[in-house]
Amino acid sequence: MALRREAVYWIREAWHDLCTARILHAAGRFNAAAFYSHQAAEKALKSLFFVVLRAEPPRTHVLTELYRELKRAGVDFSPELEVRVAELNKFYTVSRYPDAAAGQPFEAVTRGDAERALETAGAVVGIAEELLVRAGYEGTPGNLRDCK
Repeated sequence: MALRREAVYWIREAWHDLCTARILHAAGRFNAAAFYSHQAAEKALKSLFFVVLRAEPPRTHVLTELYRELKRAGVDFSPELEVRVAELNKFYTVSRYPDAAAGQPFEAVTRGDAERALETAGAVVGIAEELLVRAGYEGTPGNLRDCK
């Protein structure tokens, strides 16, 4: 089966954002690392729409909505990962906006928050990669996956 190039674009951007999150985490920019973790998970989920639903992904940043649609089509995360995806969802706004964070985002998002966000995003991106490979994707090049 031929894989739509859009699916490849989305999953490769997901890996790129995951690498960006790792770099920001290492630099102590925990709120930005959490945001890029959210972006990585979002793009990974959107990559699956082209394969699982054979449709364009919806224009939303709500991870739980994206996952819900994919789950109805047969994509099934563990219950623990479902909870973690829901937790990751908040970093789309809390990590960037003082009114959403009830203060400074760079103070509100902790090292632990960023580490959990990175772990969750890594799991989601990995699952999406695996499902795309099963659908005929050759796999994301190592330099993108390894942040090089």
